[in-house]
Amino acid sequence: MSLPPPLAPPGIVVPAPRDDLCLDFANTRYWRGSDPATETLNAPADLIDWAASAGADPMLTAALRRRWEEDPEGAVRAFERTVREREAIYGVFAALAAGGGPAEDDLEALNVALARAPARGRLAARDGRFAWQIAAPLALETILAPIFWSAGDLLTGTRLGRVRQCANPQCRWLFLDDSKSANRRWCAMSQCGNRAKAHRHYMRRKQQAEDRNEQTATDPL
Repeated sequence: MSLPPPLAPPGIVVPAPRDDLCLDFANTRYWRGSDPATETLNAPADLIDWAASAGADPMLTAALRRRWEEDPEGAVRAFERTVREREAIYGVFAALAAGGGPAEDDLEALNVALARAPARGRLAARDGRFAWQIAAPLALETILAPIFWSAGDLLTGTRLGRVRQCANPQCRWLFLDDSKSANRRWCAMSQCGNRAKAHRHYMRRKQQAEDRNEQTATDPL
């Protein structure tokens, strides 16, 4: 039986997320065009570890980890739901990066996740900056709320047209193109870009060799 979620400390202060945080989360599954893809979220603990690395409050992540140890079935349910929400986020932005529109099911799943996340209702000053102050139960939705906020901010903001998907068909990484020319094609030139250049060079050399062999075969003796 699932335990009722305890209340988190009142007045949690959450910094405003980067608008591409949702893309970072979507990319926790990568090399999506490969078989198999590389999955980094394989268990509930992986999800908490990722949230901690993305800047979630250490006290909250530690408390949620203890709670999930007491309620492993609830942890698995929350984890599986969040992975489905991650796939919806990926589907929305991959479709937009390809010049289309998101599937209705993906957009609806994102809206459901946003409705479940705590609202940003109050601003608070912290360390000379402003952040969001929220009142919410100690639950995964509280810790991961910045992911869904960032997805909404990116979809409604001015940088949506900068969302790209790596042109390497084995990669399919999502990223924001902040280049001046706005024509970046690769997640990283040192990885996918150089691989593509090397492949094109190989194919040109191969075609040249085939052309030479064909010409030699047709030349009269």
